Amino acid sequence: MQHGLSRRAALRVLGLGAAAGLLAACAPTGPTASSPTSVPAAAATSAAGAPTVSVSQSTPASAATTGAQPKRGGSLKVGQVGDAARLDGQLVTTVDATWMPYDRLTVYDANLKPQPMLAESWEFSSDFKQLKLNLRKGVHFHSGREFTSDDVRWNLQHVQDPKVAAGALILQSKWYTSVETPDKYTVVLGSDQPKPATFDFFEYFDIVDSETADALQTLVGTGPFKFVEWAQGDHLLFTRNTDYWQSGLPYLDEVRIMVEKDGQAMMVQLESGGLDAADGPPLPDFARLAKDPGYTQWTVASGTNVIGVNTTKPPTDNKLVRQALSYALDRDRIVSTIYSGTGTPEALPWETNSLAYDAAKNKANSFDLDKARALLAQAGVSNLAFDLVTNTGSQETNSLAQLYQSSLASLGITLTITPYDTATYLDQINNHKYTGAYIGTIAYAAMEPVTRMANSRHLDPSGNSNTGFTSPQYVQLFNSASAEPDGGKRKAIYDQVNDLLLDEAFVNSIASAPARMLTKSYVKDIGLSQHGAFLFNSAWIDK
Repeated sequence: MQHGLSRRAALRVLGLGAAAGLLAACAPTGPTASSPTSVPAAAATSAAGAPTVSVSQSTPASAATTGAQPKRGGSLKVGQVGDAARLDGQLVTTVDATWMPYDRLTVYDANLKPQPMLAESWEFSSDFKQLKLNLRKGVHFHSGREFTSDDVRWNLQHVQDPKVAAGALILQSKWYTSVETPDKYTVVLGSDQPKPATFDFFEYFDIVDSETADALQTLVGTGPFKFVEWAQGDHLLFTRNTDYWQSGLPYLDEVRIMVEKDGQAMMVQLESGGLDAADGPPLPDFARLAKDPGYTQWTVASGTNVIGVNTTKPPTDNKLVRQALSYALDRDRIVSTIYSGTGTPEALPWETNSLAYDAAKNKANSFDLDKARALLAQAGVSNLAFDLVTNTGSQETNSLAQLYQSSLASLGITLTITPYDTATYLDQINNHKYTGAYIGTIAYAAMEPVTRMANSRHLDPSGNSNTGFTSPQYVQLFNSASAEPDGGKRKAIYDQVNDLLLDEAFVNSIASAPARMLTKSYVKDIGLSQHGAFLFNSAWIDK
């Protein structure tokens, strides 16, 4: 997520769209209303024998299905640590439940190709500066009011209000210098230059009912579930939208999100039968129950764990020192021991379906203390000592810090682990007060690389990053990729970005950090979205 925290631990954030699928989606006739937004996919099986489903295994974005015939009815109880801040469909928040009442204009599949949702087709102009959206007819908000082009225009304006706290949606909605609504079912968006990340914006852009949004007492959209109540500190309740435009969905009668005080309390409830699912379970429990056939693991791309360094202060203002710190990261060991095999080692912050992904470069800077020692000698430094800033409350982060501390000690580097509460941690890294390094997480895992660069305080090319790094080349590459509609040309730009990231080593990627959920084995077909949330559109209970 932004500012160095885990996306799922702190914010629901916005991302942008996939390069490879952009031009295909720009065809004069886009997917039609008959195109499915989900298709069946077989569940994988872990080595331990327990079912596991991951969006990285060619699972559709909106649903990872078992192939069995769904059963209608039932109530699903889902535990999640933390409560909603307030009721607002565009609010940056922690709770997956806030997606349930809403639809978006388009939705990504597992290959990051946009599929129809409220927009059933679309066309770009020849210069890619104008996008025409053909809206689905006959869609109604939960209030009964028909969804029209005016609602798209209102939502684009609504998210620009700072009071909404819509995160990156604020800036992305301002891409469009004109919004025309020639009729009830047509929206024409105009921009000053091509926006290859348009569909990333749509992936996070809930369509909220304008007549109830300002009340902040309900959540009204066009989605598969209707909001019923929010008992603060206890639960949120949603019931099936019987008038949902996607025929046959959802299957569940209701979803009850139970607010848990901490991860251990949530696991007690799950294992005792008080919950059917646990959203974001502690890693040790997630790994432990992988061996139990009574549970199913679900993972979806969410973030990348990183170690960033302060490039504005010695000794990490020296590029050779930063490179040595990268070679001292034992990524394989970190994933296997600290992350319990969840995620994959990464030298670069891109998922395998990203246009920037490069299998060979992703294995660069592999653990090599001899190489690190040689780089330190080349830099002419010795007896280094600096801090590693961490955010309190995560056992995995503490264990990672200790392992890294041990590796650096073998190089003669004294690393002092300095944990802070969230507010102090953010102040330290956002304002470059720390000396040395910090542990953080980059969000928008499955989105266009320029989205991750623009919306992450780790990768921000403007110089406003947590690391303080910037360079004319980095800015130029970012600007070029942001406005290049051709996927092949954009990939070539990202190749140069990868070389720069590895060479400058101002942010050293460690491993992917997928969002995770544990359910009882009778819970089927949890939806896996490309924005890192779990959905219940197609979920059902088999008991």
